[in-house]
Amino acid sequence: FVAECLNPVAVRLLCNHTEALDSYRPFTVKYEATAEGDRDLNLHYDNSEVTLNVNIGGQWTGGEVTFFGLGGPAYGSDDHSPYPVKLNRGHGALHSGRELHQAEPVAEGKRHNLILWCRSSGVRNGECPMCWRVPNLVPTNMFAHEGFTGPP
Repeated sequence: FVAECLNPVAVRLLCNHTEALDSYRPFTVKYEATAEGDRDLNLHYDNSEVTLNVNIGGQWTGGEVTFFGLGGPAYGSDDHSPYPVKLNRGHGALHSGRELHQAEPVAEGKRHNLILWCRSSGVRNGECPMCWRVPNLVPTNMFAHEGFTGPP
């Protein structure tokens, strides 16, 4: 799916953030308006070059995803005007991993999302997406490589 569907779209729409998507990390998040549930997620950027966030279920009110613009030293913009997006069931958002965003509180019900962090070793081998420095690569296995590859 990543190679056949997301990579061609990402290379065209988010060309400043990827050379080619060559690894990924899928996971789900659940937000619910209960005392023991996660209601929201604070402002952050992702450990990815490109993220796909798809709502896969639930009935809820509130819980929008709000975007604030690109983060990190390379972007230097102080204009982080909020842009809320309501992800209805089956709808998604494709965005740069460096896009600052947060999940607003779910007021009622539950929301379940599939997150796909897509990584480009061609980009992250030159600059870590979490600290924006040149990474010091160390050997690891396929389950913990985080999208980096060794030197050519």
